[in-house]
Amino acid sequence: MQSFELLSQKFALHFEQPHFPNDPASLYKPNEYFLQLGGKRIRPVLCLMGNELFDEINPDAWHVATAIELFHNFTLIHDDIIVSKFQGLKVLSVDYYVTTTIKKKGGVNVSLLK
Repeated sequence: MQSFELLSQKFALHFEQPHFPNDPASLYKPNEYFLQLGGKRIRPVLCLMGNELFDEINPDAWHVATAIELFHNFTLIHDDIIVSKFQGLKVLSVDYYVTTTIKKKGGVNVSLLK
């Protein structure tokens, strides 16, 4: 079994590829910015380690690990937007002006502007 450190390095190389289309840039550029901030990336590495318990790492496991990391980062961005709306804290809006509109049924409309 590969070490956590080695799998973490391999996943970092795999995760460097672009994840979003270029347009609309106002939607996807903030997401790419947020992903480039880095992080521990523990969840995807644990996914790969779990797959390796049973056999060699299946190539599809890399896609699952990437999806886990993207979803986790989405939840962080969502939390940042909600926190900045209700507590007035500067989070993602340090580099991107974030405006939110809370709808009656709990939906959130978000506009990200550079």
